[in-house]
Amino acid sequence: MKPTTVAAGGVNVGVREWGDAGARPLLSWPGLNPFGGLHLIEAGPLLAARGFRILSIAPPGAGDTPSLAEPDDYLPTRLAQLVVDTAGALGVDRFAFMGWSWGASIGVHLAVRHPSRIEALVLLDAGHTDVELEQTRGELEREFAAEQERFEFGSWEEYFGAVRSRVPSWRPALEERYRAAMRDDGGRIVPRSSARAAAWALLGVAAERPSSTHERLGELGMPVLLVLAGRNDTSEEAERFQLAVPQADVRTVDAGHDVIADAPEETAGLVAGWLESALAGPG
Repeated sequence: MKPTTVAAGGVNVGVREWGDAGARPLLSWPGLNPFGGLHLIEAGPLLAARGFRILSIAPPGAGDTPSLAEPDDYLPTRLAQLVVDTAGALGVDRFAFMGWSWGASIGVHLAVRHPSRIEALVLLDAGHTDVELEQTRGELEREFAAEQERFEFGSWEEYFGAVRSRVPSWRPALEERYRAAMRDDGGRIVPRSSARAAAWALLGVAAERPSSTHERLGELGMPVLLVLAGRNDTSEEAERFQLAVPQADVRTVDAGHDVIADAPEETAGLVAGWLESALAGPG
């Protein structure tokens, strides 16, 4: 794994990379969590072993990348442009894109706004659903800030003890992923991510609905894989998505919403096999 930073969209974007520089590029954006580019700590090497160059973006405000200045900077269309700018800064023209949760909601906007740059689109348990919010921006910012304040620990041992109790399939390979979410602030272990950025991101997904892209995505005919989490029932939304995007290949894995953490080998194998088929031909 190679960490790097590139200047894109007026911010220094953190990127974690796995695989050979000459391999087929797969850019990834994680969910609304503090792990940043390390959300692929297990799946990244597995995908790289299948011949892909994995470029895992740390979203602004998630630790490795500074927060953006304004709420509208977190609109999915703006973040889609940041993905394209980041790819350009990395010397990548066309690429496959894989988004999980928040990343998938950005991915559908990315695909319809920049179709010439996207070879294939992988959506991990999102992108087919919309977000409904009743809170105002101020209310949501306060909710996220209060939740983050409660998520503080007296030591790394205390923090990892809490994590292990919450993650049924805990394994040592996840330790670096979860450590990346926190920092030591004078002896207190506190989140690295920005609560305000998280609130703005959620507001952005609610303002620019993924469903607004589905008809156009279907018209483009771009290869699309939607991976559903079997323990997170969104079957009705998935049916509507497939009607609008008939070329979409919809699969299910036995996992909760965080499919990458719950089923890394199954998810990585599914994604790699599908991409190998979808991208068959000259690179």
